[in-house]
Amino acid sequence: MSATRFFSLRELRTETGKIKEVLSGDGKIVVTSNGKPTAFMIAVDESNFEETLDDLRQIRGIRAMRELQRQAEGNGLSDMTLDDINAEIVEARKERQKKLVEMGVNQ
Repeated sequence: MSATRFFSLRELRTETGKIKEVLSGDGKIVVTSNGKPTAFMIAVDESNFEETLDDLRQIRGIRAMRELQRQAEGNGLSDMTLDDINAEIVEARKERQKKLVEMGVNQ
């Protein structure tokens, strides 16, 4: 595997041939704006496009889970037991039902 290359947004616009060459050689590119990473590019082709999309969806799911875990830790909720969680769900459903009744919506 080749090393990850860094290109600025400006280079992305002006050096498309070079970028295509890097990607065609199993390269990876980090796109930067003002020296900070903003995007990641990897090579795909017809034979692996859908598989690559599935992989990226999994990665986004993992990132979302990590963010939720960080938020739970920050809010002091990371040590909740399953019983605590179920109690919160029951309470939230009661509140939702109460609001629906107040609005005159039947469920």
